Amino acid sequence: MRTRLLALLAFAVLLISIFRLEPDVNRLDSQMVPPFVAGELNLDENPASLLLLSWDIENVAIAKDALRGTFKVAQERTIEYGDGVFSIPLNYSQEKVATYVVNPEQSAAMRPSALSLLPPLLAIFLAFVTRRTLLSLGAGIVLGGFIATYSGGLDIIATVNLLFVDILYHDILLDAFHLEILAFVIFLSSTVALITRNGGIDGMVNSLTRFAKNSRSVQAVAYFLGMGIFFDDYANTIVVGNSCGPLFDKQNVSRAKLAYIVDSTAAPVAGVAVLSTWVAYQISTFAPQLPTIGYSESEGYALFLETIPYRFYCLLALFMVGVVVWLQRDFGPMLKVEANARNSGSTRDDSATEGERIEAKDGVVPQGRNGLLPLVVMIFGTAFLIYYLGASSIAADAAAGGAEAIAALKTNGFDYMRHVLGASDSTYAIYLGSLSAFILAVIMSLRPKHLSVKEVAQVTTQGVRVLFKDAIMVLLMAWGIGKICEDIGTAHFLVACFYDIMSPLWLPVILFASACLIAFATGSSWTTMAILQPNVVLLAYQLGEQVDIGGHTLLVLSIGAVLEGAIFGDHCSPISDTTVLSSTASHCQHIEHVRTQAPYALVTAVVAITCAYLPVALWGASPFVCLAAGMLALLLIVRFVGKRATDVAAELNTNAL
Repeated sequence: MRTRLLALLAFAVLLISIFRLEPDVNRLDSQMVPPFVAGELNLDENPASLLLLSWDIENVAIAKDALRGTFKVAQERTIEYGDGVFSIPLNYSQEKVATYVVNPEQSAAMRPSALSLLPPLLAIFLAFVTRRTLLSLGAGIVLGGFIATYSGGLDIIATVNLLFVDILYHDILLDAFHLEILAFVIFLSSTVALITRNGGIDGMVNSLTRFAKNSRSVQAVAYFLGMGIFFDDYANTIVVGNSCGPLFDKQNVSRAKLAYIVDSTAAPVAGVAVLSTWVAYQISTFAPQLPTIGYSESEGYALFLETIPYRFYCLLALFMVGVVVWLQRDFGPMLKVEANARNSGSTRDDSATEGERIEAKDGVVPQGRNGLLPLVVMIFGTAFLIYYLGASSIAADAAAGGAEAIAALKTNGFDYMRHVLGASDSTYAIYLGSLSAFILAVIMSLRPKHLSVKEVAQVTTQGVRVLFKDAIMVLLMAWGIGKICEDIGTAHFLVACFYDIMSPLWLPVILFASACLIAFATGSSWTTMAILQPNVVLLAYQLGEQVDIGGHTLLVLSIGAVLEGAIFGDHCSPISDTTVLSSTASHCQHIEHVRTQAPYALVTAVVAITCAYLPVALWGASPFVCLAAGMLALLLIVRFVGKRATDVAAELNTNAL
């Protein structure tokens, strides 16, 4: 009760602070208007040699920067302003002019307000206080719907139409990305249900027992598996969480610890891997803006590689997991959960009824290959499909005369792989990979002395039924509140409030904190990257030219800071889809995973800022020296602040006696 009262008080203070925020109106207009104009004009389909944009805005400098970023106009191609009209040269090969007028009323109508922060904050607050994820997300979505449709009064019909028709039906259920992720989760979870029932999971556990003989070794197995499946975070989460769960149960290690290991290796390793589905997306968020500072868009991958030594949070998060596993010390809520697990067994989420739980069929001989082969097909099949789809797309574009595709075919090695990953449809690949694993699991389950056709159908249905409440509904809700936040401009409002509270050398730290806040509030690291990065490129380069470290170095630092802050905020957010998948795959209660992981993520972020970002930005320290200092700091914190769960469990037993 005391904790909940404190949470209520903190929430009230936060609300008061929010409504005192004063966003920069010019910054809001610069974010909201240019994309709207670009969409209305369809400049990609109808290129113009000159865009005449009449825009009522006070700060011309901010407007010019926003327009350069939106329309990818290099600095040497001047944006002229006169008589309230911007003249923007876009394509010299065309002889026509596109015009667009943005009036003050239109600008004001598009501006988000502090109300845009209420839906995600309400969802997060209720999640921590009630620990009921669906209720919390649902409340945030409904509130966001009312805010989005409010026009002088509540319009329930418009709200229902927005939530169920526009968002749920059109934006989620008719969207290929969301459908492929749902199919991936369903097929892979059905695969896990089948290989559990046919004895495959028990066989794998028996095979891995020689490597996992104690609590440290089972955690190490999960850690190295998480590091090994680096090419996609979703595949990483589902495979590691489901395959390692029984090992943790055997050694009385909590499922909360498994969820932490899964979540804190999946996105960080995919984010810094030289080749992964994340790399292509991360580059796509800033590379299109590079022409605004005189760089070519093709330099995006090289710039990304330069950011890797400055990806302090991801690198330190991976190190932190290894330290926790090696030292076998914990702190915060995780320590209590681990101690209870040592005393009473695993903290697996057993909210499912007895009829819903899936166990190996009586009389089936456990065979590791029943479980291993479908998962191997999933992992390597997905990796192959990502390559195949990307390479096929490039070849097709090149055959059609695409200049960029033709140039990509002339490259090789890592450079060619970068183009392949950028052109590939990774969600379609993981969907096909999970479908292949499911088909193989069905075939292997139908062998003599295993399962009948009826039993396969029953187990598959049972697996989906259990999954529906714990994963599918939560995923739909998480996507829904993310779309609501996008519609009411939550992220844009936050950017406008915090973007200019900085000096050049503090820019990376401010960007890290801003990205964290946006990702925490929206539950999406990818959305955060897409919103911040286009503005960062021009701002960081220009500010960097005013200080000793230079525009290029500050640009690299700032790009890395946005990527890192987005992942950190996503880790801590209870409305993040990757957080949902991590808890679901690990069979850990969702809010328990959030509250046990948060202290580790917060400590890592604080160390990243104090030991790395600040020294590099303020004093030009070497990133490698800063990483070493950060690792030492984490090692000391875990060693002297953390305690062994076995010791705490023994103390609890002694006190109980």
